[in-house]
Amino acid sequence: MGPMSESTPMADPVEEGHRVVEAARDAGLTVRLIGGTAIRHHSETARVEPFDREYRDVDFVGVREDRKAVIDLMTDLGYEENVQINKMHRYRLEFYDETNERKADYIIDRFEFCHAWDLRDRIGLDDPTLPIEDLLLSKLQIVEISDRDMRDSIAMLNDHPVEAGDDLERIDPEYVSDLCSDDWGLYKTITMNLDRVETHVENHEYPIDEAAVVTRIETLRSAIEERPKSIGWKLRSVIGERKQWYKKPELT
Repeated sequence: MGPMSESTPMADPVEEGHRVVEAARDAGLTVRLIGGTAIRHHSETARVEPFDREYRDVDFVGVREDRKAVIDLMTDLGYEENVQINKMHRYRLEFYDETNERKADYIIDRFEFCHAWDLRDRIGLDDPTLPIEDLLLSKLQIVEISDRDMRDSIAMLNDHPVEAGDDLERIDPEYVSDLCSDDWGLYKTITMNLDRVETHVENHEYPIDEAAVVTRIETLRSAIEERPKSIGWKLRSVIGERKQWYKKPELT
C-alpha cells in the first residue's frame, strides 16, 4: 500500500474512476470504466447543461481471472469489500468507499441487468472505458429508462456518428445489430427505447444537433431491423410480449 493520499478514494467520482483504472493498469490488471463517468469521458455534451449531472457511484468492468487481484487492489485503494455480495454473485463485485459514502461496482465478464451480453472480447478494445457501443447499450437496455438515462444516450448520439468501422469515437451499428439479431428481448427493448429517445428529443429544446441525433437513431434502428435474425430470435418473436422479455434487476 502506498502513502495515505494514494490509498484514500477521491471525492470527485470522475477523478476517482481514472485513479482506479490507472492503479489497475500499473498492477497489470484489465479494468475499464462503465456508466455515467465513462460516458462523460467520451462525450463533451455530457459535461454541459442540461446533460451534466452528479454521479452517485463509480462503475467498472473486469475479467474473472483478475477477480482476486481486483479485490486486493480495491482494498489497497481504500475500499471495503462487500464480502456477502461478492460471494453470492459470479458476475459482480461490490465495494464501499466510507470516506465519500459511495459504492464502487464491478461487472465481471458479462453485462447483466435487464438484458445480458458478454464483454470479454470488448474490454480490451478501448481505454479507459468500455467501447462506446456498450456504453450506449447499457442505457438503452433499461426497460424502465429514466430521463437521466435518456439524456446520457442523447449526449452520446449527439457527439458520435453512427458508422461501421474500427474508429473508437464512432458507434458501430453492426455490433449493435449483431447483438440484437440473436436476442429478441434485447431487440425489443433497444428498439423501444430508440423510439422513446427520439420522441424525447423532439419534445425538448436541447442544445444539440437534433437532426443529426434523429438521423443517427434512424440509422441504428434500420441496421437492427435489416440484420438477418437467428432461429432463436424468430421463435421468441412469435411469443412476443405475452411473456416477459427482460429481467427485473436487483437493486442493492
